[in-house]
Amino acid sequence: MKFKKNEIKKLILAIIIPIVIFALFNKVKSLNRNSVIFPSDETITINLSEIPQVPWDTSRAVSHVIETFSASVHGCLILKDENSFEGNLKQNTLLENYYCEGNICHATLKSDILFHNGREVTAYDIEFSLIRSIIQKNKNIVVASIIDDIIGIEDLSNENILLKKINSYNYPTGLVKGIEVVDNYNIVFKLKRKNKFFFDKIAIGRIPIVPIEEFDSSYTNWKRYPIGFGKYKVDYVNWEKYEFVLKRFKKSENIPKYIRFIFSNKDEGDIKILLGDSGRGKSGTDRRIIFPSIYSNGGFLFNFKTKLGANKKFREAISLALDREKIAYTAYYKEITPEDQMIPLFSSMREYRADMPIQSQNVEKAKMLLDQVPHELWKNKIFHVHTYWANIKNINSLPYIQEIINQLKDVGIHTVFHDTDLSYPKFKIDDQNVMWWTGFGFSSNDPNKNFSFFKKDSYYMNEAPNDPLFDTLYNESVKNGTVSNIYTKRLCKYFTENNIFVIVLNQKMSFAYNSERISSLGEQHNGVLFYVWKMKLR
Repeated sequence: MKFKKNEIKKLILAIIIPIVIFALFNKVKSLNRNSVIFPSDETITINLSEIPQVPWDTSRAVSHVIETFSASVHGCLILKDENSFEGNLKQNTLLENYYCEGNICHATLKSDILFHNGREVTAYDIEFSLIRSIIQKNKNIVVASIIDDIIGIEDLSNENILLKKINSYNYPTGLVKGIEVVDNYNIVFKLKRKNKFFFDKIAIGRIPIVPIEEFDSSYTNWKRYPIGFGKYKVDYVNWEKYEFVLKRFKKSENIPKYIRFIFSNKDEGDIKILLGDSGRGKSGTDRRIIFPSIYSNGGFLFNFKTKLGANKKFREAISLALDREKIAYTAYYKEITPEDQMIPLFSSMREYRADMPIQSQNVEKAKMLLDQVPHELWKNKIFHVHTYWANIKNINSLPYIQEIINQLKDVGIHTVFHDTDLSYPKFKIDDQNVMWWTGFGFSSNDPNKNFSFFKKDSYYMNEAPNDPLFDTLYNESVKNGTVSNIYTKRLCKYFTENNIFVIVLNQKMSFAYNSERISSLGEQHNGVLFYVWKMKLR
């Protein structure tokens, strides 16, 4: 059978055209799936950081990212923003009442607090949420350090976990001696030592209250998106662009309908948080604001497993080499203040601070101390300083980092700072690097919280001094915190004088907002997180 040329062309076109249309349809479908557009007049875009991160990754995401996301989606155990007016602007909280008597702490939940999946939150969810990071396959040592006050928490294992059916769900309950769920609305904690800050300490974004049924069997991965009882639920995620969109959960609340979190070093977003260099917040309509509260400190950790890191004279020389006032002065937006203690000078915790002035620079003494350190350990060497400073991609673009590099060079210490790698947050077991640049956030009003990471067998292995006297001072500080602040002052003094962590600066939360789009920021009293529901669009 013979076909004419025109008939062959028609046949080919009849085959090709549907294929092309099908391909284009799938392409458009794919683009729509990966690029959902939300109404501009109902969406506030917040540029949280230059470094992409998953805002609910409690192991890797930085403090302000975790705290901002968790407050919005998960809610909180207790009210952290005491300055808020009455009404809908207060964050969603779970506890009706809580108190501690000696070593025993009691909590009563509010009734009818619902997760976004419609199920009521119970005391069993608090128990599960506290132990979840420990019974996972990969134990979260940060969380373990935070809840170390609870009796028996160190004995908890992720092997052979027994489950009990409660309210139609299988819970790992009764596994910790110091946690007793009385009923759906009451829970009791038995502590190793008195700690009047216990509830404030555990009411942080790294320990969100979550529903067990929304996780896979490992308790690590969400079946889809995170579920909480906060004002927002996760509505959309673009994993390629690290774009996370939250949607208002209750239509009745007069708050922004959509909150879009992005991570970019470009000058984009209605809000740009943590302005480290001069790249963001420079648009003509941007207005810059610095929070009065301290967001985090910054300084040098040392690898105590190395001879140089364990050398007290070397650590002191590093501290003396630095002119903290000059370093702070170089910051673009005056968001940096000089510091040398773990408890900030400008904070609600300052009463626990050691009564001693901030360390002054003494180049002559720094050189003298270095001369007493074996020269083969440091002289004519280049120290690679890795960082966990996840608000900026290029850490060497920060003027205060350049100032630190130059001041250390003046005493003979040559350093190369490396950009943050979120998969490398601390020294490895066999690490030969000596110094690390990082900081600690202040998500809790517990003055002992950040010291807890340096105890023996805590989060830090190489970075902790394995010092029995430090452990004793820490335990006394926690135990006697309700009696007198002198015990915490002693701990702070010892920590500072021994340069366990050489603190150089404090960093305040800095941000820029688009004045043409944002009519009100609301009350923003917390230096560690952003209350997104308080903002208003024009």
